[in-house]
Amino acid sequence: MEMKNKKNTKAAEAGNGAKAATASEAANASKAATASEDDGKRGPAGFFRENALFCLLFCGMGIYYLWRMFSIPPWYDELYTYENFIDRGVIYSMIHWPLPNNHVFFSALSAVLNKLGSPYIGLRGISFLASMGSLLLLYRILRKAVPANLAAAGAALFAAMYNVVQQAAQGRGYALSGFFLLAAVNCLYEICVPDAGGISGAFAGTGQEYEKGGQKGEGRIKELQKISGREIKGRKIKGRKIKGRKIKGRKIDRRFWYYVGFAACLTGGLYTIASNLYWVVPVCMAGGLYLLFSGKYKTLFRLIGASLAAALATFGLYTIIWLAIGSNFLVKEEAGPFFGKGHFYVLLHDPFAAFSRGMQAMLSDPNIQSIDRSRFNSEFIQYLERVANQVYPNGGRILLVLTAAGLVLALLLCVRAFWRKDMPVFFLALYTVVLTVMVPVFLTVQCVFPYLRVFTYMGSVLAMLFVLMVYAVADIVRSLAAKGKGAQVPARVGKWAAFVFAAAGILFSVYSCRLPEYNAGYDSRDNHIYAALKQLDEQEVDTVLVGDVYARLNLYFHIQRCRGKELVMDYEQPDYVLMDKVQTGPEGEALVWPYEMNTQDFPWEWIEEHMEVVFEDDSYIAYQVVK
Repeated sequence: MEMKNKKNTKAAEAGNGAKAATASEAANASKAATASEDDGKRGPAGFFRENALFCLLFCGMGIYYLWRMFSIPPWYDELYTYENFIDRGVIYSMIHWPLPNNHVFFSALSAVLNKLGSPYIGLRGISFLASMGSLLLLYRILRKAVPANLAAAGAALFAAMYNVVQQAAQGRGYALSGFFLLAAVNCLYEICVPDAGGISGAFAGTGQEYEKGGQKGEGRIKELQKISGREIKGRKIKGRKIKGRKIKGRKIDRRFWYYVGFAACLTGGLYTIASNLYWVVPVCMAGGLYLLFSGKYKTLFRLIGASLAAALATFGLYTIIWLAIGSNFLVKEEAGPFFGKGHFYVLLHDPFAAFSRGMQAMLSDPNIQSIDRSRFNSEFIQYLERVANQVYPNGGRILLVLTAAGLVLALLLCVRAFWRKDMPVFFLALYTVVLTVMVPVFLTVQCVFPYLRVFTYMGSVLAMLFVLMVYAVADIVRSLAAKGKGAQVPARVGKWAAFVFAAAGILFSVYSCRLPEYNAGYDSRDNHIYAALKQLDEQEVDTVLVGDVYARLNLYFHIQRCRGKELVMDYEQPDYVLMDKVQTGPEGEALVWPYEMNTQDFPWEWIEEHMEVVFEDDSYIAYQVVK
């Protein structure tokens, strides 16, 4: 009997201990949720104090991008895209790809904005929004692993890059491509390193939760999953029960919508510019390697599924383009069986012929063909230097050396972070290494030298790499100080060092954006034409004559669309004539692009008798009828 009583007493004590542990865990969860809600109630003042430097940078770059959007004249590629795709509507933009000038998804989105009535917003609005979004997303992903000021420094270095600035408010799809990359890596982070708790608000999961209480990301997740896996009846945390696998209404395990977002970003990137395959494949590789090293095989299979879904969606979207342009070629080929037929006739009777013809037309583009291997080997380093010069002008060689050093430090940081289970840092370091290394790998395998602007997306990757270099050096210094006999580096020293680095980055971005080469415009020829048309009084002119493609495209955008005056081409008695001073080819014998008329073909008798010079510079001359 006595032994039985002792057993009952021990069982009761064990039960009480379990209840106490459960209550303690619930109390800890309650405190965590309360602290999280308190963080969310910091208000605008607290938010600004924490993110002051980035807010300053964000507002400043927004003003600068707006100035660029309306002040710098559009150049040929923009004007061609606007007249031939954007201004013809969403559907037309989505089914035509006669030239690489049509960045399909960009043109379709821009066609929507074009409905607002402003040609400049229609042409450049999407790039402006994408550039501002890229700043936010870059700052957000950096805040996952580094302090606010260090993240702001990375955003400032990104904002100061020449190629980033050039594409920021330009009517092309490169800024949108960079946005999709950053959106994809943000989704990928949430899939691979899900945050549970921590800082709430606009920049949830800023990385500070990994510093509080000595808890790392994975340990924090497991702890919260352990608590939330039990239903604590009758207890509420700030009005919400801890039930199922939710805390504050947010799932702790990976969310389905992050996979959807990741797949959508990959699809959007490829649908905008096909060459974005240069970053789509490495992003998938980085995510796969992270999950493989972390042993999260179930998540890895889900990520592979999302990537395959993106590939399938992209194939479907490009199939529409291939069918459209393929049928267009077939009905115009005189020797073919479909000559003179309608597009729908071709699609109904032989869709495969249209599909294969359209795919052949896209893949045969000379801009994506391989070059001779010996030429590639001899020019490879010079090409990389030219790419680097597009990041910071005249700093190509230094940047290549810094990038190589950064890769070494990032690899060391990868190993160190993985050993420490510091998964946010491990994720970012692995991501930057994979995307940077894959650039020369892809070029070598394909044996191509793409347009330099194709690698504009690397701006955000290099900004992350530079931040991680500083972070790695600081980490090494802290470790050496901790192992040595001297005093440890005070925390405030690191805080002020990050502040100085961020302030220097912002000053550098201000300095860079004031350089003449940053604001000189995209093409001097378009600048000359814009200067001439700016002086044109459309109320005095009804007919016009221009002699080259550049002038014709500028006339359509600046006069017909911006001013609302449609001028009719008149080859005999025009009211206004605009011509390049060199209208012929090098030998003066035949027309070469972009010229559409020889100098002698202009109505010189009419010009000399009835017109006077109203504009002239070293490239263009304009005549107007004397009234």
